[in-house]
Amino acid sequence: MPLVVREITRQTPDIVSIRMQNADASPLPAWQPGAHVDLQLITRHERQYSLCGDPADVASYRVAVRREELSRGGSHYIHAFLREGATVWVRPPRNLFELGEARAYLLLAAGIGVTPILAMARHLASVDAEWRMIVAARTRDGVAFADEIGALGERATVHVSAEEGRLDLSTLLGTIAPGTDVYACGPAAFTDALHALAPTLPEGSGIHLERFVPRAREFSPNEAFTATAARSGVTVDVPPTRSLLESLQGAGVAVSGSCLRGVCGSCAVPVLAGAVEHRDSLTTDDDARVIYPCVSRARSGEALVLDV
Repeated sequence: MPLVVREITRQTPDIVSIRMQNADASPLPAWQPGAHVDLQLITRHERQYSLCGDPADVASYRVAVRREELSRGGSHYIHAFLREGATVWVRPPRNLFELGEARAYLLLAAGIGVTPILAMARHLASVDAEWRMIVAARTRDGVAFADEIGALGERATVHVSAEEGRLDLSTLLGTIAPGTDVYACGPAAFTDALHALAPTLPEGSGIHLERFVPRAREFSPNEAFTATAARSGVTVDVPPTRSLLESLQGAGVAVSGSCLRGVCGSCAVPVLAGAVEHRDSLTTDDDARVIYPCVSRARSGEALVLDV
């Protein structure tokens, strides 16, 4: 969808928020807290950003972008060159971080990770759920959407490590009541620490993470395998030097892809037969029958049959 940038707001020294609309301000596809959009710039860079506005606002989408020191081009362009009135291209929202049913909620965010968490907090407040939110930042001026967090009341707090020390995640999780689900988003060190603490949660509680980058893991060396796209009637040989996604697209099979790192979920394909080595950061069940072919491969000696 071609959307017009209506407003760019400096949230912190290195974070800007961007509000986008259809040129005629007509309604946009609906979304729920936790959803993200794929945003493509005139430079052809395509990146995923969580929606951090209000789902009740059907006329606009809002995202926030942090300027990365080691930017691959997207955040640098947005901060240096994107202007109000420019056109960007946006894929409709997808939600891989859905807010499920729970007795209570603990929402945790670090840095730019506040974007999906803020939308969740706003929703939970509107339905009178049992919730609390903690946003961690190094310094006070590093807190994005500070006014909006403050407007949520005493259930939403900000933890500034420069003033209070590092947020003690172990102690924090040790205080939650059974049945409380934890939703968290932030940089790798933050989400990895929470992932490691997941076994300590009380009975009936779960943890749900959204990552910016793939979870660091080790896999066996790439091996060649074959994959058949059942609906397309195409079988491809996937060499060790090429991803399954590249091989399918090279053979003319229509499979989309965006992040190419196993984070965004845009390339998901159902698996009809064969065992998968899941290398993405979305799958939680090793026997899951969906593959993200940008990074995942067949297990050694296996051939895959895909529903595409």
